[in-house]
Amino acid sequence: MPSETVEEARRRYAERIAARQRVVDRRIVAAFASVPREDFLGPGPWIVLGAFGYWRTADADPRHIYEDVLVALDPMRGINNGEPSLHAGGIDALKLRRGDRVAHIGCGTGYYTAIIAEIVGPRGWIDAYEIEADLAARARICLADRDNVTVHGPEDCLGLLPPVEAIYVCAGATGPLPAWLDALTEGGRLVFPLTDTRGRGVLMGLERCGAAFRVQVLEPVSFIPLVGGTDRAEGEAVAIALARAALRKARSLHRGEPGVEDTCLVAGKGWWLSPDPVIRT
Repeated sequence: MPSETVEEARRRYAERIAARQRVVDRRIVAAFASVPREDFLGPGPWIVLGAFGYWRTADADPRHIYEDVLVALDPMRGINNGEPSLHAGGIDALKLRRGDRVAHIGCGTGYYTAIIAEIVGPRGWIDAYEIEADLAARARICLADRDNVTVHGPEDCLGLLPPVEAIYVCAGATGPLPAWLDALTEGGRLVFPLTDTRGRGVLMGLERCGAAFRVQVLEPVSFIPLVGGTDRAEGEAVAIALARAALRKARSLHRGEPGVEDTCLVAGKGWWLSPDPVIRT
């Protein structure tokens, strides 16, 4: 291992992942530089997923996990603490402000929840949701010192959300759930993986603009499917749109069904994507 301290390794890691995604918000860099990732992973050595598959770190030195790698939380279930640069880019797309209320869907053990908590500050609030009961229990322990975070377990994961300025989703869905769209306040932002039923798709950002949503397609991704967030017919439609490279043309999302004169790239249950920008009326 290099001679740098763990704190120096964490700062180096924060700068490198931000540069990889061209993140300019220094609050995001500061959050990654200050939150100890090892506190959310359990005791080392750790199982890391890199370019050539899973491998085990040589020892429990935290400097091993200050690289842009996934770290297994439960390799048998395919559950990982995801790639830091991907999440730095996704969180950057949320355009978080101090004092925002945020819903984090699929929080795992809470590492990226803690990053968000740092960014929105003590006047902000994060409702973190985790469908896996054991991970939710671990998240409650890991986030116990965060006064601006509430962790919700499986009993709360499929219900309504409170009104929020931002929603961050860390599992693949075949469409935006109605509860997410309903919860967004005017100007609110949603970042989620729009995927087929296998979890392959794109990371998509939405911004509420009246009755419609402005769309930004961020990058190709692969995520574990969201429990309760996939539909076979929707997934097939998304897979076809992916194969045709249609999703990257999306500029707006609308609720309901497209009309005969609308240009529709892909439609799901109560939503559809268009290449046309949002026009405010």
